[in-house]
Amino acid sequence: MYIYLQLLCIFVVFPNIILIYLNRKKINYIILLISLFILFLIAILWDQLSVRMGLWSFSQNEIVGSLFGLPIEEYIFFIFVPLLSISIYLFIEKILCVEKKMKNNR
Repeated sequence: MYIYLQLLCIFVVFPNIILIYLNRKKINYIILLISLFILFLIAILWDQLSVRMGLWSFSQNEIVGSLFGLPIEEYIFFIFVPLLSISIYLFIEKILCVEKKMKNNR
């Protein structure tokens, strides 16, 4: 029951919350929101076309509900997966910068 939503929460939403907290000082929230909005629009167009062309479909038994022909979970996916990619990048960059500073201090 609602496996898509459960998987999104476990593997995407919760890690995002942790990474955003860890990256909170490094994030430019205005640029982040603009980027996510652009990616969101592209993803909606892509998904709408794919569903209408019959390239993929969604089981109505496994989703919470639909909005404009797409599962609500897809909209969550469109926001949180790009955010996760950006957050992982920032976190790795932060680790590498700390490591580089440590090498320069030696």
